Amino acid sequence: MYVFAKSPNIQRASELLHTLRSDKSLQFSEYKELLERTHNLLSENSRQSDLYNLGLSVICHVAEKLPSDTFIRQPLYDCIVASRIFLYNTMLSRKHTAFFEAVKMGLFDLFAQSYYTLGTETILTKDQKELFDLFKKHRKLVVSAPTSFGKSRIIEEIILHSNYNNIAIVQPTIALLNETFGRFRKIKALSKYNLINSLTFLNTTFGDSGNIFILTPEKMDLLLDQATGISIDFFVMDEIYKIQDDPDRKQVFTHCLYGLSKQNCDFYLIGPYFEDFSSRFLEKTKAKFKKFSSEVVQRDTLDLSKIKANEEYNIGQERFVKRKSRDINLRDIVSACRGQTLVYVGNIRSVESRAKYLAEEVEQVTHNDLIHYIRDSVAEDWSLVQCLQKRIAFHHSAIPKYIQAEIVDSFNEGLIEIIVCSPTLTEGVNTTAKNVIIYDNVKGTAELSGFDVKNIKGRAGRFLEHFIGNVITLVSLVPEADKEEVEFRYYDDDLLESEENIQVDIQDLSRSNLVQRKEIENNLRASKIPLELVKSNKYIPINQQISLVNHLRKEDSQCNDILFSSNLPKADQLDLILDLCHTFLFNKQDKEDKKFYFPILKSLTKFYVYENPSLKELIAKQTGLETDTKVRHAFKLISHYFEFALPRYLCAFENLFNFVYFQDELNLKYLVTKLEFGYVKNHEIALKEAGVPNDIIGKIADKFTHCESLREIRDTFQRNPNLINKLSPYEQKVFRKYV
Repeated sequence: MYVFAKSPNIQRASELLHTLRSDKSLQFSEYKELLERTHNLLSENSRQSDLYNLGLSVICHVAEKLPSDTFIRQPLYDCIVASRIFLYNTMLSRKHTAFFEAVKMGLFDLFAQSYYTLGTETILTKDQKELFDLFKKHRKLVVSAPTSFGKSRIIEEIILHSNYNNIAIVQPTIALLNETFGRFRKIKALSKYNLINSLTFLNTTFGDSGNIFILTPEKMDLLLDQATGISIDFFVMDEIYKIQDDPDRKQVFTHCLYGLSKQNCDFYLIGPYFEDFSSRFLEKTKAKFKKFSSEVVQRDTLDLSKIKANEEYNIGQERFVKRKSRDINLRDIVSACRGQTLVYVGNIRSVESRAKYLAEEVEQVTHNDLIHYIRDSVAEDWSLVQCLQKRIAFHHSAIPKYIQAEIVDSFNEGLIEIIVCSPTLTEGVNTTAKNVIIYDNVKGTAELSGFDVKNIKGRAGRFLEHFIGNVITLVSLVPEADKEEVEFRYYDDDLLESEENIQVDIQDLSRSNLVQRKEIENNLRASKIPLELVKSNKYIPINQQISLVNHLRKEDSQCNDILFSSNLPKADQLDLILDLCHTFLFNKQDKEDKKFYFPILKSLTKFYVYENPSLKELIAKQTGLETDTKVRHAFKLISHYFEFALPRYLCAFENLFNFVYFQDELNLKYLVTKLEFGYVKNHEIALKEAGVPNDIIGKIADKFTHCESLREIRDTFQRNPNLINKLSPYEQKVFRKYV
């Protein structure tokens, strides 16, 4: 509840809003009084964020209930005009087609709206307009704003109102990457740009200008390393807080931002709920930081942890008794929620079990193309299939990216009503969820932070879809909180990890980091190992690289044991290479992975490389009694080891081996490519990078054998759409979405 004791006007508005939020109806005179007071405070105090948010909360809650009395509509409309969020009118006209019949619009209202309408006919909110103008003034901007703010909407407007040659857009997830790519493809004014979301173009030529690279941090990092001649004029990084908070990827996020910022170009860094950004980064790049706090979608929270067992509570018009079992409470709440629902659960196995529990309570069975596709391509008895038949899905990091994307798309299309999810779906992925239920207060094994809580709650409600998002918590949570500051390690950490230190230009190091750098260089010089060699093996600790070099120098005989002349090493040679990688290059987490003891990992790797198994065959090879366990293990094997960890270790091994033996005879590129993509030909790799599932690639790849890049595949397909006729209608839909 908003409380402002110093102002009777604001205090009274806050009291009336509290009554309205408590599911109690107001009398006509109370609605009128509430809206009049709100109009006054929006007109007089529009620059005070707390008061502005109070005004938005009143607008959203009145608009959500929209009493039948048409005399309420004019003061509601007047409040919307005063808030300068004219898109609320668009939402109301969709919700109630007769809304404007009882509203009188003045010339000043139309003039005010025109001020927030860009030349592209895009209508911005009050804060979006301020942000857009701020970018035009400073051109280097770091923005913190709520999840419902519409930060991503500004990206295309910046591009359309500028004249950039090459643009880089870095998205943390494949889902956000595909969403951005799909949105840009529909904008006619961006057709002058070559949209690139695949790195197979590195094997071909592309123009010096007119490119928009839409890539993950890993792929953008590779672009900066390999296409050294490319000059970026403007770049965007979404979910920027991940340079500090992502335990597995913060190094690559940080290095990607560093490499792009060294281009000395315009940029727009965005993320939710942080109070400040690295002052050293802002100073070095001459950038501006701005924090926005207005919540254009309001959220109502019911905290079940504060209700005692056997006490009653309401959800909408339904009344329940709180049970001791969290699962039973979850079932009751889900049954009462109106609109689509996300259920947050803290770890992968619990995500699946909660989804199965909810599905068991649903009698009606549905069938659709997504269900048939997953059943045929993965496993008929995978529990996701049974859940989807009840219009419920689970979503976590061990599910392939293309299936994650299909689940989100089906949810947004209304084919799925409930997604039980881990943090993978609460960090930047846009959905149409009206409700968020927080089942757990952990994230893996760690307690949710105040930032995590705020970010998860922020996924309830979507602007232009909902005025109100509903949050229901089943457990006690720490208070919501913004991050105090997002740090940029390369400038802010006084003692970087050695492998990070060598990635930073020496002129950007200071104090203990500069001392450390000189020590690293001296140690490498003493070991007769060039700095550039260990620097090229990013994120592999320097001491581990030195140990492998020293071992290879002592074991001259291993040179002939390892070298091979064909595309792939023999099985015993691959054994030896993997043994050396495991001994000297594997990180602690991969070495101690109990799900994949090294002998098992070696056996599965050779099976994948030499036997070319289907996904179903790979699943069958996994340990575990239940299909769900086997599927989960197979997906982790592919996504973590085959597509990420092993290629990184093998590339580093190749570099160090060839350095020691003064030759470039060891070539593991074919092996690495096969592991990373499942394919080795450029047209197949291009399709895989674009997001097309392996089983679909296998059915139509022969139609595009002459293509060297995704662009050539698109051109070929546009000339002859019948090339994919052997695919089912659903598979054709998937192909078109990604290609």
